Parts: sequence; C-alpha cells; structure tokens
Amino acid sequence: MELPRLLLEGSVLLMVAVVLEPVARRVGIPLSVILVVVGFVASAAGLAPQIAQLEGEAFEQVVIFLFLPLLVFAAALGIDLRAFVRNLGAILALAVPAFLVSAVLVGVTLHWALGTALVVAFLFGALISATDPVAVVAVFREVGVPRRLLTLVEGESLLNDGVAIVLFAVLVDAALGGSVGVAAGMVEFVVVFGGGAGFGIVLGCAASLALPWLGRLPAVGLSLAVAYGSFVLADVVLGFSGVMATAAAGMVLAGYAPSRASAEVREMWEQTWEALDYVANALLFLLIGLVIGPSGLLDDLGPIVLAAAVVLVARALAVVPVVWLLERLAHIPRLGWRNEAVLIWGGLRGGVALALALALPEELAERELLVTLTGGVVLATLLLNATTIRWLVARLGLATPSLADRYLVAIARVSATESAQREMTDLGLGADPRTSERFAEMVRSARQEVADLDVDPGQEYRIVVGRGLHVERRTYQLLSDEGLLPPAVTRTLLHEVDDEIDDLSLHGEDYRLGTTRRSRSGRAEQVGRRLLGRLPGPAGSDPGELAYAEATARRLAARRTSEALDVFDHLPSVRQETVDEARRTFAAWEQRAIAELDEIDARSEPDAARLRARQVETLADAAAGRALAELVDSGLLPEQALRTTGTAQADRPTEV
Repeated sequence: MELPRLLLEGSVLLMVAVVLEPVARRVGIPLSVILVVVGFVASAAGLAPQIAQLEGEAFEQVVIFLFLPLLVFAAALGIDLRAFVRNLGAILALAVPAFLVSAVLVGVTLHWALGTALVVAFLFGALISATDPVAVVAVFREVGVPRRLLTLVEGESLLNDGVAIVLFAVLVDAALGGSVGVAAGMVEFVVVFGGGAGFGIVLGCAASLALPWLGRLPAVGLSLAVAYGSFVLADVVLGFSGVMATAAAGMVLAGYAPSRASAEVREMWEQTWEALDYVANALLFLLIGLVIGPSGLLDDLGPIVLAAAVVLVARALAVVPVVWLLERLAHIPRLGWRNEAVLIWGGLRGGVALALALALPEELAERELLVTLTGGVVLATLLLNATTIRWLVARLGLATPSLADRYLVAIARVSATESAQREMTDLGLGADPRTSERFAEMVRSARQEVADLDVDPGQEYRIVVGRGLHVERRTYQLLSDEGLLPPAVTRTLLHEVDDEIDDLSLHGEDYRLGTTRRSRSGRAEQVGRRLLGRLPGPAGSDPGELAYAEATARRLAARRTSEALDVFDHLPSVRQETVDEARRTFAAWEQRAIAELDEIDARSEPDAARLRARQVETLADAAAGRALAELVDSGLLPEQALRTTGTAQADRPTEV
C-alpha cells in the first residue's frame, strides 16, 4: 500500500472517530463500542478502506508494532506505581495463573465441543484469554470506582498481553508439529517474560537519569523513544517480550516522574500521552470492526456463541479461586465479591487477540475457524460486557461515593465559598447588599450540607486524617516542584505519605494515623521501594543536605497539615476530640522534625550554617525563577533572558 493513501485513510478514520465521540457521550455508550459497530457496518456495506484489508502478518505488524507500544506505554505511564507494587501479588496471579487456567478451560471445552486438536484448542484459549480494559477503564475513571479495583484491572491487562503473546508463540510451534516440551516451554516463557520486564526496568532507570535536566518537549521525545525503542529492542533484537519491556519502562518513568521531572514535564506527558492514547484507541477499534466484518460470523454463529459463553465462564472459574487462595494463603487485603464480579465482567477482548488470530500461519488447518471465533468473541464482549459494565458498577454500589467522600466534598465547598467571599471583600466588591446576601446564602447552604451528613466516630476520623494527609502530600510535591527538595528526599516523603493514604483506604475505620510509618512494609513493597531508591539525584547532593532538606520539609508539612485541620473546628458532625487526636499526631511529627534539625545544628555549626544558606539561596532562586517565567510568558522578556539568568544563578557560589 502506498504511504500517501495509508495516511489519507488513517486521517478519514480518525475524523470518523472525532465525529462519533459526541454521539457516544450523548448516548452513554463507550466510544470504543460505537467505533467497532460503525466499522462492522461499514465492512458489511462494502465500504472498508484498503487499510482494513490487511491480513495475517501485515495486520499483526500494524497492531503489535504501531498501536501496542503506544497503548501499553500510555497505560503504564498513567498507572500508580506504588499501588501496582502493593497489589503486585494479586496482579501477577490474575495475569499468569488465572490467565493460564482460563486458557486451559477454554481449550479443553473447545476440544470437547468442536473436536479440534487439543494443541489448536489451547492455542485459541491462549490468544483469547488476554483482557483489553480500554472501554472498562474509561467507565471506571468516570464513575469513580475504588482505586484498588482500577489498579488490578489495568495491571492485569498490562501483564497478560505479554503472557498471551509469549504463550501464543510457543503453542504455534507446537501446533505446526514442532517439538515443544512442557519443561522447555516453561523455561522459554519465564525467560521471555522476565527478560522483557528486566530490560524495561533497566531502560526506564537509564531514561530517568536525564529527567531533571529535560524541558517539556525533549521529555516528550524521550518518552516516545522509550516506548517504541524498548518494545522493538526487546521483541526483535533480544527475543524478549516487547509488551513487558514497554510496560516496565513506562512504570519506572511514572514512579520517578514526581521526584525527578518538573511539574511542566509531568503535565506535558499527561496531555501528550492522553492524546496519543485517544488516537491509537480510536483507530484500533475502528480497524477491529472493519476487519471482523460479517463474513463468516453467520456461518459459525453457533460455535461463536459457545466460545463467547465459555470464555466468560472460564474467566469466572479462573478469577474466583485464584483470588480466594490469595486472600487466605498470601493474606492480601480482601477484594470482596462485588469487585470480583466487576473483574470477571470487565474482561473484554480486543485488538491483541484479533491481531494474534490473524497472524496465525496459513498452513494451520483450523486458521479460518480460529479467526472467526476470535472476531466473534471480541465483538460479543464489546457489545455485551462493555455496554453493561456501567450498569453493573452502579448496581453493585461501587460508583456511590462513601459518606466520608461526600463529607470531604462538602467541606471543600465550604472552604471555597468562604474564600471567595473574603476575596470579594478584599477587592471592595462585597459592599453591594445583593452580592453580600448571595454569598451569605451560599455559605449557609454549604454548611447545611455538612450538617446533614451524619458520620460515626470511625468515619469522622477517616475524614479528618484524609484531609490532613492530602495537605501533607501536596506540600511535599509543591516543595519538589519549586526545586526545594532533592529527588531522593521527595521519593522518600511521597512514598511515606502514600503508604498512609493507601492504608487509610484499605483499612477504613480500623486505621490509625502513623501506624504505617512505624511498621515494616510487606516483602513486595520493600523490593519496590529498594528499586525506586536506587537512582541518584542530580549532582551536588550530599548526605547532610539531604537530611536537612528532609527534616525541614517534614516540619513545614506537619505545620501546614495542623493548620489545615482548623476548618473542622467550626463545622458540625465532627467531634473536637477527633480533630485534636489527629492534630496531636501531626504536632508530634513537627516536634520530631525540629529535634532532627537541632541535632544537625549541634553536630556541626559551620555545616548547619552552610545548609541554611543553601536553602535560603534555593528558595530565592525558585522565587526569582517564577517571577522571570511570568515576565517571559507575558512577552516582556525573551526566553534567552530567562536562560541566561538561570545559568548565572546556577554558577553562583554557595559556600559561607
């Protein structure tokens, strides 16, 4: 196919997706489902473009090497790495043992019902058992399901794509008459899967070294290079799993971004990869509908219905026992039957399954049957599961905000309304009686909303502490963005407060502030933390400076957090003793930080003076940088002036 025609057809498909997006939002159906249906109808009407007529290896090349690196890296970059590490046991169990159980169950049933060769049936089970959460995750983020459920769905899909591709390659050789033993197959699987993950981690760590010195656009270029480079190098050059390499590299960069990348880089990454993810998904789901088409589906409607039912039942039979064993043997936090139901029903199939089916070799006798079954199952899960997942989430009550969440929203509205009222008064605009009365009514309404929420002691403690931890985390991130915290210190502090937030979410009313900081982490979390603590910070950091910066940040965060709790002093529904209990904990942390600073001062007065001077200069440089950036943004200064000033500040001596 000529490149100009390929680009033109791709542009037309993207325009179709853009036009259909408002329609999907209006009718409340995931865009991916509508795109598949439109593609299917266009194929039935004979309107399929030439790009959709790619078959076999050509379609595999487009999906695997063009779309998959973008989709995997975007998902990995957006995942919460700490939540992923904390739930790594459950994610691995869903992505590997549960996947294998599902593949075996599907294969055995297909072999028994349709009489296909056992190895061919297992091949279908392997390619159809990988989940595609795109439509489901979009709904999850919109309705606000528990973050842990979102992490499990995203993490499972990231890993089981790699598992499916590796297992598919092994079974294709066996189906074509190759000699593949069980032991040799297991060794190959571990090497390819683990090798890809290891290579991705190394590449992600290497790329993270450059983040503190990159601007927005170079950082975007780096992320694209890592996404495609890790995939192709691992898959083509090294023989490892490209999916695992890209996923691991993306998650490593996501883990280091809060401490090593500027706020501008993180914002640019978020916007760029959200756009790339949208484009890739829009084109991919249109292509899925165009490639499936109606040909063959009606002739094999019975086997397709059977395969779709078996795939759904097999997923349930795989997920439920694996989760049950994890909860009782590995002692992971209880998932709950409602979350399990969403995990099962949210197991959609998508482009990876179809690409693998179309990549089956022509000499495989059952190729056409497997392609038809795969297309039918993909279409069935998108039309049935994806369109009803929102209803299921709502029916199970997972989309309903908790009482604590509603209370936090209500007090945020109180704070915002009172702040707006003060600003209007400061500007001299509050003298108008109508304006004054309007604001007074808004304040009364917001306070009444708080008063109408009746919370019990366990919930009110969670509310108070939740607000405090949010302020503490925001303080650390702001200090890091201003250049006042070295990356190593930022990582330590953010991980610490994120541990508290996670435990607050998991344990609810049984949680008590500070327990996480006094207890030892789990084994998987310790491994993840050691891994995330290996990278050095920018040149110039020394142990004394790191300790001083950490103690100063802790002191400031504890003070700001205690001040943020003042909002509860004048609000109903929360007892004062609950607020005082949380405030005492934060005050104790502040005193501990002050003691650490005093210890540093007592250790060596000249070093303490130098560290204080360094912090003052860093603070002054950050303030000057903000002022200069505002002048550049307004057009009063050229960018060269900002770069020249920044260089001069960097060269200034800091010794005292």
